[in-house]
Amino acid sequence: MVELITEVDKNDNFLGLREREEFYSGKHIHRAAQLILLNPENKMLIQKRSPQKRWYPDRYTYSVSGTVADESYEACMKREMLEEIGISVPFRTLFKIPCIFESKGAFHTVFSARCSKKLANSVRFDPEEAVYVEWIELEELHRAVKTEPQKYTPSLRAGIMKIFQEGYGRFLF
Repeated sequence: MVELITEVDKNDNFLGLREREEFYSGKHIHRAAQLILLNPENKMLIQKRSPQKRWYPDRYTYSVSGTVADESYEACMKREMLEEIGISVPFRTLFKIPCIFESKGAFHTVFSARCSKKLANSVRFDPEEAVYVEWIELEELHRAVKTEPQKYTPSLRAGIMKIFQEGYGRFLF
């Protein structure tokens, strides 16, 4: 089955749908949705991407990181949350990060959510997407992103830096 992905211009205006494979050429811009999922202790769930991933293999990223198909950013988040971590929780939009380099890349809409201890304990990851997930203190993640940026996806680095530059308390539920 051919998977169609939303293509956008440099201002995130919808251009049409393209086959996922065409985006690997680096000639097109797509949309992505990411989730900052917090547990009751304010730890954030991150995943280490599978080594088989075409984009940023073996790097840490958000708990949910999905490419927008023929849907809204919100619909993508609802779908990807169930697919990637096996739970569904209410979420809210935080901000959009343009990760566009020489007319390629993506617009990343970052969402946040909080889950109960019970749901935090029932998170399961998709082995095609990630090799494992872990809960990490936000301040610890911020330090790690600054000291070892190569271990993290560009969108996670940009999102964590934005949160701490603007005061992370305003982004938490």
